[in-house]
Amino acid sequence: MPALAGLGLWLLGACAHQPDLPAAPAVIVAPEAGAGQADAPAPVADAEAPAAAVIPVLASLARVADHGLDPEAYAYSQIAALQPGSEAQLAAARQAWLLAASDLRHGALDPDTLARRRAIDGNMIATLDRLEAGGDAEALAAALDASAPSTPAYLALRGELARQRAALAGEKDAGAWFTIATRIDTLRVNLERLRWLPHEAGGRYVLANIPAFEVDTVSDGIATSRHAAIFGQIGRQTPALSDQIEYVVLNPWWEVPESIARHDKLAQFRKDPGTVTRLGYQILDREVNAVDPAGIDWNTVTAAGFPYRIRQKPGPANALGQVKIMFPNAHSVYLHDTPDKQLFDEMQRTFSSGCIRVQDPLDVAEWVLADTPGWGRAEIDATVATGDETRIDLAAPVPVYVTYLTAYEAEDGSVAYFPDVYSRDADVLNALNAALSF
Repeated sequence: MPALAGLGLWLLGACAHQPDLPAAPAVIVAPEAGAGQADAPAPVADAEAPAAAVIPVLASLARVADHGLDPEAYAYSQIAALQPGSEAQLAAARQAWLLAASDLRHGALDPDTLARRRAIDGNMIATLDRLEAGGDAEALAAALDASAPSTPAYLALRGELARQRAALAGEKDAGAWFTIATRIDTLRVNLERLRWLPHEAGGRYVLANIPAFEVDTVSDGIATSRHAAIFGQIGRQTPALSDQIEYVVLNPWWEVPESIARHDKLAQFRKDPGTVTRLGYQILDREVNAVDPAGIDWNTVTAAGFPYRIRQKPGPANALGQVKIMFPNAHSVYLHDTPDKQLFDEMQRTFSSGCIRVQDPLDVAEWVLADTPGWGRAEIDATVATGDETRIDLAAPVPVYVTYLTAYEAEDGSVAYFPDVYSRDADVLNALNAALSF
């Protein structure tokens, strides 16, 4: 089924009596928050609604292009081609408008699977009823805009999208045209990613952006500090995720993950057995008893039958440095210090096994602990000086967002573009452009 037809027939389910438009499933309507989702018939306008009501609804729907969405993804042309002012046309236009509003509020794609969302935000039905009665296309378009994020980054990318489209329209050189078109695709992808994040600019949170190799502390939508960061290797990619920072550990022990122990550390110890004691590693058996590394012939140990647990004590050689900032998650990813400061001088900083190494991490820890009594910078520094591992639970959790944004707002308000280091953009773009199937 062609791309437009697939979604068009779904949106036009109310027109099943027409011979060329077969029936389609009812849309899922999301009721008020907390009530869950339930199957419901598509919202249909009053049959007595004036024929002119459809014109402002369709006119406002076209404006989703300002957000990087394609009006044709909502069967815009098919709806416009229906019998003007008919009940079927108005019903389809309303359904398309409501789906667009939901996509602007929650994202058109599921961030985990990239599957196309098919839910309508039930809270928008009353809004559409009220604005449709007024017949004002600008008010309807403003309601769609209000469904989208209001963060400075989102607004910056929307403005950049408009500028790039204007430049594309007047460009004659094929090479320059391709460059601009590629930027437009990048902006569309990243506007969608920003729709997956909280829409309000308020509050405090930590934002890590993988392609930018940066970690920001953010208060009320403004980056209060920006830190160079190191992310996962291409073969050990840092995942995008949202979570809550719950605690900070000063002078942490490093419990070496089993996969790293079996491969990286085994190879290192075979090459130079002296690194075990020189770098402060502790070898434990499976019963957690200490094992003297001098008695181990690492050349006889295999990765498949690796019998040890490995820990590294706090100190200047510790892989986690002086601090780790914890937001427990299924990926075992967290923020931490590193003894390998020279790596921050590299342009493409994909060196870790998935965790996020941060430059000046004690500054980040101080910011994270700002609302936790008794843990100002003086107390942090004094505790680090003891060398003892110390866990500090936050008085209130701080949100953390590990993102993958290849276009983002720069400090001067312009938009910066970053390399697609993990080659993730194409999947999002293809999903945004893909047909719905039923």
